Amino acid sequence: MRGVRPHAPMAEDFISEFSNADLKDLRRTRRLGNVVAAMAKAPGLSISAACGGSNETIAAYRLLNCEDVTPAALLAPHYQAVVKRCAQHACVVVSQDTTEFDYSHMKETEGLGPLNEEYRRGFFMHSLYVVSEDGLPLGVLSAEMIIRNDETFRTAAARKHLPIEEKESFRWVEGYRKTLKLARSMPECEVFSISDREGDIFEVFEAWQLAVEEGLPAEWIIRANQDRALTGMLEDDPAKLFAALAEAPVLGDIEFKVRAKKGTKKVKGSTVQTSRKGRTVCQTIRAMKITPRPPARKGKKMKEVSFWAILADETHPPAGQDPIRWILLTSKEVTTLEEARRILNLYLRRWDIEVFHRVLKTGCRVERIQLKTVEALTCALVIYAVIAWRILYLTHLGRTCPDMPCSCVFEEEEWKAACAVVRRKNKKSTGEPTLSEFIGIIGKLGGHLGRKSDGPPGPQSIWQGMARVRDFALVWQVCHEE
Repeated sequence: MRGVRPHAPMAEDFISEFSNADLKDLRRTRRLGNVVAAMAKAPGLSISAACGGSNETIAAYRLLNCEDVTPAALLAPHYQAVVKRCAQHACVVVSQDTTEFDYSHMKETEGLGPLNEEYRRGFFMHSLYVVSEDGLPLGVLSAEMIIRNDETFRTAAARKHLPIEEKESFRWVEGYRKTLKLARSMPECEVFSISDREGDIFEVFEAWQLAVEEGLPAEWIIRANQDRALTGMLEDDPAKLFAALAEAPVLGDIEFKVRAKKGTKKVKGSTVQTSRKGRTVCQTIRAMKITPRPPARKGKKMKEVSFWAILADETHPPAGQDPIRWILLTSKEVTTLEEARRILNLYLRRWDIEVFHRVLKTGCRVERIQLKTVEALTCALVIYAVIAWRILYLTHLGRTCPDMPCSCVFEEEEWKAACAVVRRKNKKSTGEPTLSEFIGIIGKLGGHLGRKSDGPPGPQSIWQGMARVRDFALVWQVCHEE
């Protein structure tokens, strides 16, 4: 950050993330502020429980079902706030990812589409989530909803012959173009677009090359998915990407620790359980400049594009464990170990969007929302997406700005009520706590034990604790009003 202290959004500031929304009526905009405030204070509750009353709940439902209230209109003012926050940093990372929302249990909801099976109903959201290079959450750049059509769901053979602009995978190209728009709005900031294997699409490279020619590109890092054929190689050199990288110049070795992990992976179309032991990983780093052969596209001849590829390969994995191996493609030149290390660290920021989606689903419980139309669902989802960002923002601030007064973030009745409950047996603890101390109090209310070995509270403890803080604050308000 360019010497700028991160601004912590108080409740009023957070509401301003939506304050300039163009909903065709000022009364709707004011109502939106009230609805957002209620949902933000109780992210894990239903909309009716968060609103706290029959009239307020009816007003929220009317707002979400209004035809002038759309996800794009709701997100527009937040987008402007994201741009302002990004401009305070020398480098920002825009991660792309797609997640599904399953509403199969909502039989009466109209407009849902199939997920991986016809009987599973819902939709997908393709998110662009922005963080600084050191991980400060900056906001949601885009949240594009994808609703599949029942008639074309099972026509994979026909989809292969469609132009890429009509395929679902084109969202990765559009995501890069939106990142490019962000980069052009603040030329002094270095902007990276980060994608997993699904983003390995030649049209992304082509869009970057065109931006380079125009003078203001956004950089990108993509985990390789395709073993692309290469052009311009010497006669004795491998003609495919993976083999060529295995013989590329060695830049050096890196070491890092990984935790034990259980998960799943696809093997010949089936999902199998996997487990990884915690260990210290040593990887050999190789890098080279490549020029992939352009793919064939109907009615269009694509130009060659040159960029860099990195291979990070674990040298001595434990017996019975798969080696940790990454192949990354990037627009940035990589000729030294430090340059490669930075690209690897930037790519690992992609984990932040995984956490963001987990908070959105588990913390805000968006798959339990009960609304009658998919239009209302997607509007509510956009509001909760910004709320999920705020939870992660507070979690990060509590760790990086521990001495900031908690009143910079929380309302007076929130921190005073929570402190009164938690400190009632400790009369020595008085006065306003720091942000770190109050985040610890929220975490404790959310189930975090707070032992030295536990580390700071995570997002789950924060969102669970914030619901209790809201209840305490309401009681505090009532008592002091009387």
